[in-house]
Amino acid sequence: MKMKFLAQNKFSKTAIIGFATIGLVVGLSPTIAQAATDAPAAVQPDKEYFKKLGWDIEANSSPDMACSDTSLKRVISRGLKLGIYQDIPFFNIQAGKETTGVDWDINMAVAKYLGIKNVKSVVLQWPEMVPSLLSKKIDIIGGNIHGNPDRYKNFAFTAPAWWYATVVVAQKGNPKGIKAWADLTKPGIKLGVVAGTQAAAWAKDAKIADVSQFTTGALQFAALAAGRIDAVVEAEPPSVVFITENPKAEVQILKGMKDVPSAVWANYARYGTRFQDCTLNMAYSRALGELIMHGVIGRILEKHGFAASENIFEPEHNPAF
Repeated sequence: MKMKFLAQNKFSKTAIIGFATIGLVVGLSPTIAQAATDAPAAVQPDKEYFKKLGWDIEANSSPDMACSDTSLKRVISRGLKLGIYQDIPFFNIQAGKETTGVDWDINMAVAKYLGIKNVKSVVLQWPEMVPSLLSKKIDIIGGNIHGNPDRYKNFAFTAPAWWYATVVVAQKGNPKGIKAWADLTKPGIKLGVVAGTQAAAWAKDAKIADVSQFTTGALQFAALAAGRIDAVVEAEPPSVVFITENPKAEVQILKGMKDVPSAVWANYARYGTRFQDCTLNMAYSRALGELIMHGVIGRILEKHGFAASENIFEPEHNPAF
């Protein structure tokens, strides 16, 4: 039986524990901000036209598609620098062993489709991803990432790869009585998030008083299990993995949460490129489209315990529902 990772809410990824702040969303250094000024093309899709067809396109979310740069040729000849990070089931990076994971397999399939023979893994902490992309330490944010208005200003997104929900994980039995997202803003709730994620941005915008930021999901789940925090906002897949692999941790996903804020109601998971690497983005996006339509990504999802029928399309656009 396939594990189902579909929740009734959606997702995407200040004291910081164990790490100096490196913002994925805001707070880029002047050097990095300068690298992000090659903005997307002025020509954007007709929002009103597509809204009538049920697609509300986010402003500035479409990359420049009329391009002739040499970024694709560069990575084919010199190799692709792929940013990855430890977070099961997205990536499982173990010394002396072959890297595995959903996003790893999808990126490898894209590389095979594009004829990229040399993929160089660059292992990072999640908050380092965008700064590393903009400083050219990596060519692709290989960990899936969700779009938001601030991110659209700084780098480009590929076409969609897959979809999953965002959840709230709390102590077993829900002793704080958290029944709605608004409850997380009440005094006395100690919340955990991973630095640089949309969950962290939402917690800041919601003016939650007691927030601990962590560099990895593993650290935040450990803090939750130890009772140092009351709840975490996290992607559903790693939450399910943690609970499955740590049955004595005494934590649970809260079901039926009301009034999910739009800031964490996740759009599609994608990968990130620099604005100026347009031909690489277009090739990556074409590959993802082909891999979805020919069932390759569905088979990768099923390999890792996902139900392909539920984790390729957003629920409101899912023909299976």
